[in-house]
Amino acid sequence: MEYYFRKKDDLPSIPELPDPFEKPDGSRVMTPEEWPAQREYLKELLAHYLYGHMPKDSGVTKGEVVFSRPVYNGKAVAETIKLTAGRKGEVVFYADLIRPVKEGRVPVFTWNQFTGRHGSPAEEEIVCRRGYAIMEFDKEQLAPDNGDAINGVVAKAFPECDWGAIAMWAWGHSRLVDYLFTTDWADTDKIIATGHSRGGKVALCAAIYDERIALCAPNGSGCGGAGCFRFLGGRYGEGIGLCETAGSINDMLGYWWTDAFGEFGARQKRYTRSNFPVAKNQMEFMANFSLDKLGTLQDEDRLPFDMHFAKALIAPRALITTDGLGDVWANTFGTQVTWRAAQEVFDFLGVPEKNALHFREGKHEFQAADWIAIVDFCDEMFFGKTSANNIVSFRPVQQAGTPMDVMMERMDWRKTKLHYTWSNPLEDM
Repeated sequence: MEYYFRKKDDLPSIPELPDPFEKPDGSRVMTPEEWPAQREYLKELLAHYLYGHMPKDSGVTKGEVVFSRPVYNGKAVAETIKLTAGRKGEVVFYADLIRPVKEGRVPVFTWNQFTGRHGSPAEEEIVCRRGYAIMEFDKEQLAPDNGDAINGVVAKAFPECDWGAIAMWAWGHSRLVDYLFTTDWADTDKIIATGHSRGGKVALCAAIYDERIALCAPNGSGCGGAGCFRFLGGRYGEGIGLCETAGSINDMLGYWWTDAFGEFGARQKRYTRSNFPVAKNQMEFMANFSLDKLGTLQDEDRLPFDMHFAKALIAPRALITTDGLGDVWANTFGTQVTWRAAQEVFDFLGVPEKNALHFREGKHEFQAADWIAIVDFCDEMFFGKTSANNIVSFRPVQQAGTPMDVMMERMDWRKTKLHYTWSNPLEDM
């Protein structure tokens, strides 16, 4: 089905969080049976205004184990996988894997990584000891993390696509999933997508467009991830703290997104994915950063979505968002706001327990505490195990309080306003 999407100047102002139940014709979804069609509409809306479009045909993915050795005294195996993808096999990249040696199939984390970084022994031990595998890849094998992303190997393989780097990297998650379906050890009903910071944005995008991913776990993903464009703030509430905005992320990193997203937010530069300069050094890169507009909102109210749409598109699968309370730039307040709004969709689809949030003390890092919380949530979703960890999600018998109640005594989030006036349609009947 084709949809008509308006340009920014023709869009109405929506100061509150937009309604994810509103159909293209202005009517509302009223029953869960209507959600699959609405989901396709919202996916296309996000592709048009934020991510760009991924290829409809990615070709056949082939995987070859090019390195293997036992680790952890034979309790796990470390492997390097050569992956070949694309319609002509023109995309070649590598993924590193560590998996426990045990009978039966195991759940798998797919993890997009920064260049030069790999999982630490602590992370590997946490995950493998709990019976999970990790398969990670350097996302810059697919598209460089600079203005030259549009000329990277994936962009060249699919020149018809209008995608930014976030979607290109998310495409890599799906190629790992392709490979996992060919193995005799991966439990393909229990595949998780995760990543940190920009990698968290990537994991969220991957899970939206690939329903084979059963659980999404973005960490510290902030603006364009689990955060919020319209409402900003840190742990002490709305408007307190300096947060990344649509304008600043476009000035700095416009090549992450499709061109249409560059129209929104307070900006100084007007580069898009199509003409973003390739910085030769950090000084040139920082020249794109507009200090006078930091934290300034401008046209975000014209966005026909906010990031609760992205979270809602994971339902009825599972989602856990993890963040450090000291990571103000990632908009911990906004993360709470969109978590709360997305919950309306999880409730509507009868899976209230599958939308979880975990905050810890600390800064912008992917810490062991985040991994433990994520694996605890996976254990609950996949195996019905209960956890003593401070993970907040709504159960059928709703728990009192909301995430920051337990993290910070000076605020009671039950008394704060909702940032939307719409509601779950089933509550209106």
